[in-house]
Amino acid sequence: MKFTKNIFILFSILTFVTSCDELDELTEIDITQDFSTTVNVVLEEDSEGEPVSITETSIIDLASNQDIQDNLDAIEDVQINSITYQINNYVGAEDIVVTNASLNFDTTVISVADINLLESDTNNTVYTISDSAQLNAIAAYLEDNSSITVTLTGTISSTPALFDVIISVDTTVTVDAG
Repeated sequence: MKFTKNIFILFSILTFVTSCDELDELTEIDITQDFSTTVNVVLEEDSEGEPVSITETSIIDLASNQDIQDNLDAIEDVQINSITYQINNYVGAEDIVVTNASLNFDTTVISVADINLLESDTNNTVYTISDSAQLNAIAAYLEDNSSITVTLTGTISSTPALFDVIISVDTTVTVDAG
């Protein structure tokens, strides 16, 4: 009899704990949004065929979503579903290439392959960052910070050149609304 009573008590405790976890999950809200920013590169001076270094920054701000802003102190998890970038609005010679490029999200450095700017813009090429370690590092940063600075660095083969780099970060933010 005592054994049956102990089993019943243990079962009751396990049921209660499991129910609490399930109730906690009911108060969690997943907010999925694609946060985009545009890095404008404007190099108007003619470098006479000489390479030029570029460094431009922009910011991705999770708090631009009102639901996230209202729950900044209740963020439980940030997941980066994908990061993409593309070249847009290119104006310059047809053979200009960006080399030694990287996209830096805070301290996470993502190396970028060489890009022919005209070809990339004309073909509407969308580049995807798929390294899970890099995506997880960016997500971990965003769990504690509502915004992150994105820095584009690289070398452009010559100028003048004007173009935009559109960066999209598809994100799911879990907040505890209860």
